[in-house]
Amino acid sequence: MQTQTTSQPQAGATDPLFSALATPLQAKVGELMERAVAAAPGAERSRLLRWLLVVAAVFLLWRMGRGLRKLFWSLFGIGMALWWSGAAWWLHH
Repeated sequence: MQTQTTSQPQAGATDPLFSALATPLQAKVGELMERAVAAAPGAERSRLLRWLLVVAAVFLLWRMGRGLRKLFWSLFGIGMALWWSGAAWWLHH
């Protein structure tokens, strides 16, 4: 018996907003990184590193937001399954 798997594109991987912003954003972050590495220690380098930290923080918040949405719907589905199966007896008291 042979099974053949085909790769399916993920729905979130082709997000139009992400696609439109990814390349220019990566280019700007790369430019900031190059400038920060090339700059001599001092005020200019500190300012560039601060901007890189801001970009990293925004990216992490965005990823956490996407993860929380998935977590919410997963917990909601589990809660509905418990409710309709009668396993959530503690809510009936």
